[in-house]
Amino acid sequence: MLVTRETDYAIRAIRALSDGKQKTLSQICKEEYVPEQFGYKILKKLAKAGYVNIKRGKTGGYTIADNFAKLSLYDITVVMENPTDISPCVVPGYRCEVHVNKDEPCAVNECLSSMQKVLDAELKAINMKTLFAK
Repeated sequence: MLVTRETDYAIRAIRALSDGKQKTLSQICKEEYVPEQFGYKILKKLAKAGYVNIKRGKTGGYTIADNFAKLSLYDITVVMENPTDISPCVVPGYRCEVHVNKDEPCAVNECLSSMQKVLDAELKAINMKTLFAK
């Protein structure tokens, strides 16, 4: 998994809203140096996942959702980087053409699967609220 620009911008948008205040798209994008064309798309994904609230209308804007205290970097990554696997071969049910006819374990798959578990655990351990409080 590569943390893309979109994920980076999503983390920034969450950071902009982490103070609990309602902000417009323009405010978020200006504060966090996120291009507005990306900002709208990203905030829409975050809202669909339940991490951001959208209030429409003249007095509208975006706020952080109530579940912010439980939100991890892994959660943001899953929304933005679906799938989050570092390689197709770590996905359950993946058919590896190299090892399909062998009865031995694949050293590459074992290594990558181990790395995936460590990466997922590290991302889950990073709480967004704690991260932004530093």
